[in-house]
Amino acid sequence: MAVFGAPSSLEDHAERALHGALAMQRSLHELFGETLALRIGVNTGEVVVGKPREGSSFVTGDPVNVAARLEQAAEPGEVLVGERTIATARGAFEFGEAQTIEAKGKPGGVECRRLVRGLSLMRPRGVGGLRRAFVGRDEEMEVLERAYAEVEDRREPQLVTILGDAGVGKTRIVREFWEGLGDRSPETLRRTGRCLSYGQGITYWPLAEVLKEHLGIFESDSPAMVLERLGSREILGLTLGLDVAHGLHPLAARDRFQDAWVEFLEEIIAERPAVVLIEDVHWGEEQLLDLLERVVRDTRGPLLLIATARPEFLEQRPRWGARIRATTLELEALSSEDAVRMLDELLGGTLPAGLRELVVQRAEGNPFFVEEVLGTLIDRQLLERQNGSWRLAELPSDFAVPDTVQAVVAARVDLLEPAEKQALQAASVIGRIFWAGPIYDLVQGAEPDLRILEERDFIRRRPGSTVPGDREYAIKHALTREVAYASLPKAKRARLHAAFARWIERTGEGRDEYTPLLAHHYAEAVGADDSDLVWAGEELELGELRASALVWLRRAAEAAIGRFEIDDGLTLLHRALALEPDQADQADLWREIGRANVFKFDGEAFWTAMLSSLEGTTDPATVADTYSLLAFHTATRAAMWKRRPDRDLIAGWIDQALELSEPDAPARARALIARTYFDREGSGEAAREASDLADRLGDIELRSWAWGARSEVAYSRGEYHEAFDWVRHRFAIVPTLTDPDHIALIYMFGLPACLATGRFQEARGISKAHDEVTGNLTPHHRMHAAWLLLAVEQAGGYWDAVRNLTPRAESAVAANIATPCSS
Repeated sequence: MAVFGAPSSLEDHAERALHGALAMQRSLHELFGETLALRIGVNTGEVVVGKPREGSSFVTGDPVNVAARLEQAAEPGEVLVGERTIATARGAFEFGEAQTIEAKGKPGGVECRRLVRGLSLMRPRGVGGLRRAFVGRDEEMEVLERAYAEVEDRREPQLVTILGDAGVGKTRIVREFWEGLGDRSPETLRRTGRCLSYGQGITYWPLAEVLKEHLGIFESDSPAMVLERLGSREILGLTLGLDVAHGLHPLAARDRFQDAWVEFLEEIIAERPAVVLIEDVHWGEEQLLDLLERVVRDTRGPLLLIATARPEFLEQRPRWGARIRATTLELEALSSEDAVRMLDELLGGTLPAGLRELVVQRAEGNPFFVEEVLGTLIDRQLLERQNGSWRLAELPSDFAVPDTVQAVVAARVDLLEPAEKQALQAASVIGRIFWAGPIYDLVQGAEPDLRILEERDFIRRRPGSTVPGDREYAIKHALTREVAYASLPKAKRARLHAAFARWIERTGEGRDEYTPLLAHHYAEAVGADDSDLVWAGEELELGELRASALVWLRRAAEAAIGRFEIDDGLTLLHRALALEPDQADQADLWREIGRANVFKFDGEAFWTAMLSSLEGTTDPATVADTYSLLAFHTATRAAMWKRRPDRDLIAGWIDQALELSEPDAPARARALIARTYFDREGSGEAAREASDLADRLGDIELRSWAWGARSEVAYSRGEYHEAFDWVRHRFAIVPTLTDPDHIALIYMFGLPACLATGRFQEARGISKAHDEVTGNLTPHHRMHAAWLLLAVEQAGGYWDAVRNLTPRAESAVAANIATPCSS
């Protein structure tokens, strides 16, 4: 047995096998004439490949068994070839008539042809020739036209969500509507972005595409050039992954970022209407979906936002669009009549007999399914154009249209020449949008012709490119990318991810905006459970890739948490932990996980992570810092805990932090503040020392917490005026703070002292300021806001106001049933 294409892949393995079979026949005839003859069978398919060893087969699987049956059925001196091999090598060889041989385990037999001769070493390119078709969507188009007219007339934003199964035509209907907008005067501004199906830390990817398109930002532009184009809108650089927060607290950065998007959209629709398309929002993160709803709610001007999604999207987000002007458009499958009309238009009015029943019944009204079945027939030369019309050849007896659109796409991908198949698979690793340069880099050794993929309608070239000097393409359909990606063996997939990560790092020079992509591709290269097998014998390479994955995962997590994408950040950090780095790196990762969980008010996860970090930490200063953080957040944030840690445990953390920290370290200040909140009546000296230390350190946040500690001590002793004096110190620095959570706590902890000194009107102002700060924070913050408003009105005896606030308070409590709180 001879094997071509394994263990090393070859772009022309089928042709080599067939030429090899013919050469064997010639050589045997030259040596022995008619006295000896060979029977040869040739077949193609996926096999399990083992380690080559002398005297033993190293591949196994159904294609091997079928090849043996072909060899057994061949006449002496004959080569029988399976249909899949023929499809791969067609045009380069002449084959005999189709025949079916009986084979054990194959109820319908095996279809094959006799190899006659080689024709050429050059393989012909396939052709498509299908026309464009758009049928059966008149009512849906009217909905889109009506929504646009309302946006124009009222000059108010509106959201239209188009729901439909994969391949039902969501993108097609938008494209038809899109093209009609170009005829208007003034011409409608059109921008588009697409959610990715993979990766963390890429929450705002579709908006990044919108921003790049509008401002003319290229992938090769330096951060300085990008910031120059952003101008006064620098905070929008967060969309592109740039580090432009400049130390802002993540919550404050998020608020400014969202405000900036509203302002940016208002700016671009000031003179003409705009339509923004965001595709595949079923893959969108919560933060993106929140922002999309907000811009429709808050933007003033003629903006139509179109979102496409699969039907399950509304199960994930049942309240989508409920509080804004929104329309949902559900695309159903085409009727049988419309599917026939579509076939007729695709083929230019020459519908061959027999094609209707073959395609329409199985496609069940899915336009993409219809196109892919036609593509399969054309690729297999069963549907051919002759004299200006299409002719359907007699179908092989075992021919059947696959049951699913995924199976149809898979069959078409398998019919590609090896080089073009590799190119499509490499593109699937990069994403729906890709460039020619990295494709050639990823498939070195092959020479794919991307025009063939265009002609067969797998990919489409995009007008312009975000990479100057390089062609930009899009894989036609998300399903095509999914199928091509799934067809890659794990080892090949890992190597392609690694190669593309290195291409990004080499061409992007480590810029911030590429951080989430680098994290994703490096992690995919080494993150599988069997990565040791994938990279067997290449331990040095594996080690370098894991080191790169660790670096970029941490950087991506830091950036995500900085944008208040806490869940994404945590996912990235846990992926980094799964790489099993050394003990010191694991300890650092656990500390970062602990800090992130503080933002989520998840005390158990915070506690677990910080204690895990201690297991790998030997540096006394780091240990002290960790204990101080444990003590500080536990003592000051009651809402973090469903079951508060034992008092002796907290006291032990405080003692450890004080014992191990340097005299002027922030860890000592945090531990002293924690001691004050932990034991208000007996910690006056600790509060004073914390205040003095915070002053020496010049840390404004520690100073605020130390003043709060002194206020708490005074309040516990009944010294309410002194308590309120310290509260005023905290109020005075509010304008210099960027953490809205910290500001909210200043108002909340300051209110009791204000009320205790009889300042009811001032207390009302404090509660309203707190309400304003917490409006964009968590539901738990908003419950605190309702409590403060009620407390003030109740203390002043304003019972009508209390009654009016009651529904809000009940709603806030209902939203926080599972969240512990001492408020």
